[in-house]
Amino acid sequence: MSFISIGFALFVTAALIVYYTVPKKCQWIVLLIASYVFYAINGVMNFIYIAVTTVSAYVCAALIEKKGTEQKEYLKANKDSITKDEKKSYKAGIKKKQKRILALGLILNFGILVYLKYADWSIAYINLFRLSFFGRTDFIPFKNFILPLGISFYMFQTMGYLIDIYYGKYEREHNFLKFALFVSFFPQIVQGPISRFGELAPELYKETAFDFDRIRSGFYRIMWGLFKKLVIADRLAAFVRETIAQRDTYRGLYILLAVFMYSMQIYGDFSGGIDVALGVAEMFGIRLHENFERPFFAKSISEYWQRWHITLGTWFKDYIFYPLSLNKGILKAGKFLREHGFEKLGKRIPIYVPMFMVWFTTGMWHGSQNRFVVWGLFNCLFIILGTEFEPLSLKIVEKFKLDEGSFCMRAYRVFKTFWLMSFLRIFDISSDVPSAFNAFRLIFTDWRSFRLARVYEELSLPKEDFIVAVIAILVMFIFDLIQRKGSVRKRIFTLPVPLQWCVLSLLIIAVSVFGYYGPGYDAGSFIYGAF
Repeated sequence: MSFISIGFALFVTAALIVYYTVPKKCQWIVLLIASYVFYAINGVMNFIYIAVTTVSAYVCAALIEKKGTEQKEYLKANKDSITKDEKKSYKAGIKKKQKRILALGLILNFGILVYLKYADWSIAYINLFRLSFFGRTDFIPFKNFILPLGISFYMFQTMGYLIDIYYGKYEREHNFLKFALFVSFFPQIVQGPISRFGELAPELYKETAFDFDRIRSGFYRIMWGLFKKLVIADRLAAFVRETIAQRDTYRGLYILLAVFMYSMQIYGDFSGGIDVALGVAEMFGIRLHENFERPFFAKSISEYWQRWHITLGTWFKDYIFYPLSLNKGILKAGKFLREHGFEKLGKRIPIYVPMFMVWFTTGMWHGSQNRFVVWGLFNCLFIILGTEFEPLSLKIVEKFKLDEGSFCMRAYRVFKTFWLMSFLRIFDISSDVPSAFNAFRLIFTDWRSFRLARVYEELSLPKEDFIVAVIAILVMFIFDLIQRKGSVRKRIFTLPVPLQWCVLSLLIIAVSVFGYYGPGYDAGSFIYGAF
């Protein structure tokens, strides 16, 4: 059941009615039932995977807690009879057992994710190896798995919880059904955001009174998300796809326009879906973490990734980057280099090695094809280059007496960052790495052949759709600019009531009239829903 369907609207409406009708202490049960009904509608077989994740994480967390309790009881009972060294040794032994339990949970769950996402990728390389070196043509058949709904998102969220329990950040959830709700909360299961237990659990389990203003605010957010998804993203999808597929014919400015439009498409698609998720959750009185913060106004690639898919970036930072940067082996390597005359390199090793692993993993998370890995590593390279050349950049600014805070300098940095990130998106829309580099090369050829009429007539973006898309993109950018000074919805709610309804009516009309529907339209397709 797609977020963009009458069925979903009816489902949410029914869930809201029941949620605010039952006794408040039972509201979380309504959310759990709704989440599992939603999951069942989208594929009963998916239950196997989410059940394994839920049960295994719950059991592992319980075992980790049990070992911690054993340690406290043992130390309390023997505090007068054991030495300091014995106490230290005992704690180390318990920690090792807890680490094994954690490793078991992580290997089991990430193993499932890796197998489902990368089995065919691995088989392809095994078949190629067998053919190249042994001449074997009895190829291993592909598995052709269909990824269970939201598996990457609920898997990361649940494994983050398990890691936090291991480090003692939270007390584990003892109620299995409440924990199952944390794993499966339906608005965020399709494409996030990825929540932390300490932030989401209190929201899920609290008692919530009906508030019309909150319902209205959530509805505004849903409609804004549908505007970005239906009016912008889905209108541009066919044009982007056809231009890249026919890049040898439509080169130069055609590809450049497609690259720009794809940046608008993926932002409208992903952030629009997140807006719907946050709006639905808000109607239930539940606050989810923001996942976007005006990324197209970032002035560097590092800043861009602090604004785009915020919860995934934070997850990688907390659970991959920081642990690796404190890894004894990496720290020793850095120290060794510093002691042997490579001072600068030694200082960078504990930062750049974890950064490399984060971006390699980010690329693999986006897809099993090599183009995603290359995309991730290019992001890593540009961030490193930006860091390394920052002193030179500052010297140039100082030498020419440029004002870093001036509008021109800020606009230049925003422009540069936007197009660097947009060019990297070519890997998203190309079939493989050579095709991506070829598309990039073709951007800079044959600009004279560009005619806007060919876009209208030959590339699935008729003039009327082009005009609607441009106006909608401008509206989206204006909205983001205004959002810098505070919530637009809060400002709308300070207007006279007739004006508030007028704004909402315009939004509904825009989505209803200009939303992209019709033959061949797939209402269930979110770009990040495939991850």
